[in-house]
Amino acid sequence: MPEEIYTAETTEEVSSEIDNNADVDQNNDGVNDADFADSEAPKTEPKQSKEQNSENARRRREAERKAELDRERQTAREQAIIETLGGKNPYTNEEMKDSADVAEYLLMREIEKEGGDPLGDYSKVLKNKEKEKAKAQAEKDEKAEWYRNDRELFVEKYPDVNISELIENKRFNRYAEGKVGNLPLSDIYEGFIESENEIRAEAEKNANQKAQQQLANAKASPGSLASTNQGDSGFFTKEQVQKMSQAEVSKNYDKIRASMSKWT
Repeated sequence: MPEEIYTAETTEEVSSEIDNNADVDQNNDGVNDADFADSEAPKTEPKQSKEQNSENARRRREAERKAELDRERQTAREQAIIETLGGKNPYTNEEMKDSADVAEYLLMREIEKEGGDPLGDYSKVLKNKEKEKAKAQAEKDEKAEWYRNDRELFVEKYPDVNISELIENKRFNRYAEGKVGNLPLSDIYEGFIESENEIRAEAEKNANQKAQQQLANAKASPGSLASTNQGDSGFFTKEQVQKMSQAEVSKNYDKIRASMSKWT
């Protein structure tokens, strides 16, 4: 094989072409959070606000622009390969005109790199790749169906919860990370609510403890005692004296001595 054919594009580009043009779909991650949010919703779901509709429309436009840009880049790469090869598949000497011809060339090149026969093994390798693609698609479809059913069950159980708003909730996203697609959405939501309640209860507990400590500190301060330890009669009670510090006792010694005669 001529050296210039191997240097016409990087290994990464070749891999990308094989994935895109030879219909090799190895992405088996299933439906992600965005797919779940955009899947068809039952009619019982609360109506979305104008802001949500606007944001969804913006996302669709952005996705369409990206898809169009990807198609343009793909077409440019294919044309570059055809031009680099002089318009002919070096393995078959047949004319290359479109993406199907480029896909055939790239698959043959992959077979050769793996030590196979580009012509003799082409049919077998292509069939295996088609099987892999069909399997991946079946798994993806099954996952999508799971998401749709799970969504319907969630809406039936929690009809007042807006799923779009829930998925936009940053705290929920952090809690749900790694759980979406593995656990029912209802279970995730219930766990999230329980976690939020625990956090709120802990915060209230800490706030109450802080307030109680501040109150205790205020009562124990000399200024507080000075303002409250002497009653309207001008005398101290036994309990008030017991709470005084040594410095306060010395300062109020005469009044304390006068008060002691009133204690029973």
